[in-house]
Amino acid sequence: MSCLIAGVLLMLLSLVYILPAATAPVYQGLQNQGADYPRRLLATQDLDNIPKIGFREGAAIFHRIVLVEPKDGELLLKDPFSGTVLRQATAGEKAVIGSSRYALEAYGRPKDHTIMLTLDDGPDPRFTPEILDLLSREGVPATFFPIGENIVKYPDIFRRIIREGHMVGNHTVSHIDFWAHDDATNRQQIIGADRLMLAADNYQTRLFRIPTGNPNNNTLALLQAQQLGYIHVDMDLDTRDWEFAPGVPIPAPTLDGQGHVLLVHDAGGDRSATVKMLEAFIPAAKAQGYTFETMQSMLPDEFIPQHNVAAGVQDTMTLAAMTTYLVTPNIVLTWLFWFGIGSLTILTFLFVVLALINNGRQKRRRWDDVDEKDWPFVSVVLPVFNEELVVTKTLDALKASDYPRMEVVAINDGSTDGTLAVLRDYAETWPCLRVIDQPNGGKSAASNNGIAQSRGEVVVTLDGDTLFEPQTIKMFARHFIAPRNGKEVAAVAGHVKVGNRRNLITAWQSLEYLSGICVTRMAEGLMGAISIVPGACAAWRREALVKAGGYSHDTLAEDADLTLSLQQLGYSIVQENEAVAWTEAPLTVKGLFKQRLRWTYGNIQTLYKHRKMLFNPKYGALGLLTMPYALVSVLVPLVFMPLTVIVAVNSLIHGEWEAIALFSAFVAATHMLISIVAILMVRENVLHLLMVPIYRLIYEPLRAYVVFGSALLALRGTAVGWYRPERTNSVALPATPGLTVPAAMPALATPESLTLQDSL
Repeated sequence: MSCLIAGVLLMLLSLVYILPAATAPVYQGLQNQGADYPRRLLATQDLDNIPKIGFREGAAIFHRIVLVEPKDGELLLKDPFSGTVLRQATAGEKAVIGSSRYALEAYGRPKDHTIMLTLDDGPDPRFTPEILDLLSREGVPATFFPIGENIVKYPDIFRRIIREGHMVGNHTVSHIDFWAHDDATNRQQIIGADRLMLAADNYQTRLFRIPTGNPNNNTLALLQAQQLGYIHVDMDLDTRDWEFAPGVPIPAPTLDGQGHVLLVHDAGGDRSATVKMLEAFIPAAKAQGYTFETMQSMLPDEFIPQHNVAAGVQDTMTLAAMTTYLVTPNIVLTWLFWFGIGSLTILTFLFVVLALINNGRQKRRRWDDVDEKDWPFVSVVLPVFNEELVVTKTLDALKASDYPRMEVVAINDGSTDGTLAVLRDYAETWPCLRVIDQPNGGKSAASNNGIAQSRGEVVVTLDGDTLFEPQTIKMFARHFIAPRNGKEVAAVAGHVKVGNRRNLITAWQSLEYLSGICVTRMAEGLMGAISIVPGACAAWRREALVKAGGYSHDTLAEDADLTLSLQQLGYSIVQENEAVAWTEAPLTVKGLFKQRLRWTYGNIQTLYKHRKMLFNPKYGALGLLTMPYALVSVLVPLVFMPLTVIVAVNSLIHGEWEAIALFSAFVAATHMLISIVAILMVRENVLHLLMVPIYRLIYEPLRAYVVFGSALLALRGTAVGWYRPERTNSVALPATPGLTVPAAMPALATPESLTLQDSL
């Protein structure tokens, strides 16, 4: 704790020291240094009618705001921030200035037959090196006005610009419109860019160019930069290369023998046409007797950029902060992208291959013919709570089963509707059904009560809204006749399908069930690593249930808890895709999220309860792969999901969407592969594939909700009750051609069955 407190105090002290220094001007004027001064001065007259002096077409390229002070019949032009008298206004200028308090002055003109090439908005990883190569071949120096954000992203290119003898000016951190931002932001855009250059290569410059150009309409940017000690550099030849579409040739500017400052861009878009224009323009200008220079010959000594200026802590911290904001997220996104691609590819390939192998084995397996009397006696345990609307249909499906030796034990868990009456009425017409009534105790208590009072050596469980296909119980029971890989089968997981595909939400769940069961669980089954046998469609060996203690009340995922307990006892778990049950899935987003929150929270509880199995080679792939993967699926989103969202949003803001789009396309393609394999395995409707493109739009918000909701519940120690969605009685068994469904199951009347029941 003391170390944590010390760390926090150190961070706070660092901020107290560094932040003021990092935001302080690099060059301090003598007067009028308040951040609001430029706006207050400009507000003293109409901005559309600011007096302009020194302007002449094709001439002056430096600009500044000058204060006007009448004295002895003359007008003195003064620097607003030093009080220095720059010069007297000429007679013509006095007429232009009139009674104005300040004026916009243009001054400085390049020598004839001199071109000062300036490049804005870089550096760019593609085009700036191309232009630097061209300038090196031609022996042409230039003046670059890079954006601070690009300096942070591509510091090596920035250092190359300086190393090869070019000059650099300030173009703000992120190319902002000064009128659209407050004074503090505007100042930091300039100060920050200067500190980034100092930290990146010990380079200090007092040249400034307004990002949006045109000092006549950007007097605020001009004056704020002037207040911070910068000189504004304009141009008189603008190629307007940013207006040309990629591939469209840019006409070279016409030269007239006078000196010029030429503007092109080395970033901000596709600049291949700019490079081609310069390749033609530079030799042509030389042929006309022009020489190329940087701005140095026109600058007063105090404005010449300096090399090898020691960077301060505040400069280094500014670069570190901007790197964290601009570069680190891209590194993280890149790492997550390749990690995601790699792990997803490996796991998908592995699970698909294993699932196909297991599916092939199951289809090739030849089952021995079993006489009707030799099938194990099965007890179907049906816990119900307020299932009046759907339980009759559930019983009808069980009654239509082709299994010869079974009973159905329905446990009414304190229902408050007419469920009990429905069950008792049904039992009067179907001798196979026994009804047990108990006070409400929850699903696991109801299931355990039913198991205790049942008589079968095999126990089949299902939910009150679940409809079994006629062959399901027999497909379950055949696995309990012979051992698997030398182990007794303790449980068989069935194939749960969504039976109410009514809207987008249920269609999404249907695809999820298919891909999860037909690929993931089939692959786990081959490795002997099934972690969840769904209680809604499962068969259990009674002997194993007794040893495991039945369903536990410790977790909300009682079926997952029981599955792991059985495997700790050395039993085998298998998957049976022919044992099909149709269930009613939540129809609303609220219902879906509530259901999955309970499942996820319960699975977290189960993982914690059986944590000794994690990474334990004793349990094979279950302990080394399936359970760790389940843990990672919770922990990784908790840690990386917020960061991933921040990185993704930041990348989209900066127009860097390609990696996100590529990753999304890859994930969709991978899920498409899994879905195709799953559909082919069980011969499902191919229309499920229409959900794949929008699958993640539901999955990601759902995952965020259940992961963080479960974590919050775990931290609070909050209990979550038995979730029972609102029933709509919308599940229907599909018609099966050629299937003969008996009208009713016979009562247990054979002496053999009675003896078996008594022995249980």
